[in-house]
Amino acid sequence: MKKIILMCSMLLTIRGVAEEKIQFNFLNEEIIKIAELYTKATGTKFVIDSTVRGKITILNSNPISTNEAYNQFSEGLKLNGFAIVKKDDYSTIRNARSAQRDGVEISNTLPALRPERMATWIVTLKNISADEVHHRLGRMMTSMYGEIESVPSKNQIILTDFTSSLDRMGAIIKEIDQPADQKLAKIIEQNKFNEKKKIEASAKKKTDEEK
Repeated sequence: MKKIILMCSMLLTIRGVAEEKIQFNFLNEEIIKIAELYTKATGTKFVIDSTVRGKITILNSNPISTNEAYNQFSEGLKLNGFAIVKKDDYSTIRNARSAQRDGVEISNTLPALRPERMATWIVTLKNISADEVHHRLGRMMTSMYGEIESVPSKNQIILTDFTSSLDRMGAIIKEIDQPADQKLAKIIEQNKFNEKKKIEASAKKKTDEEK
């Protein structure tokens, strides 16, 4: 009986923590001030780089869960060019460019969308060339803070960016990494062959004229 009561007590405690809500409403408030208030409300530890400055507006008419508050705060940081990097029992807040090389999480599966943070995603492509994705779509796929590199030997691309950008890239990759239509592939190869022959013929004609 005591075990049952103890288990019920633990479940109620867990439920209470899950439903904990805080007032999270700020009009043009300093980033560091918001981080300080969130720390006081939740016990979360932040180490904040000296370059982190600016103001955020977060509007909520009613109290929200601490998880949602963290998500909204991370989104506000992203809009100001800053990122959260999770460490052991604390998080750092720093410039997004610097955060790319500050021990961000690395995964071969698409990272969770929220909270907004910098992460590295290694993608192994099945049907298209990693180099082609890198050179043709790289600038379009990444945000202004993101980076993309290719590993031709493994046909992989390495993406480091905010999780919202990685999520968008995932949707793009899903659409383009498809088996090629065989008829279309043959047409493309034939066009390449014809273009090559045309260039060779033109070069030969030029050589003959020079003689």
